[in-house]
Amino acid sequence: MITRKSEESMRTLAMLRYQAEHYRTVGRGSVSQQLDAKIRRLVKEMNAGAVKS
Repeated sequence: MITRKSEESMRTLAMLRYQAEHYRTVGRGSVSQQLDAKIRRLVKEMNAGAVKS
């Protein structure tokens, strides 16, 4: 069962991935790298939460 927090995290992750790809496409590498860092942090938090459950 997907919890509300997990669903919100998945939506945020999808949004960040979309934005990172957009900025990568238009040549804004530094912004894209910052978004990639946020993505890695969020995935790490999601994985840590999944291990606890």
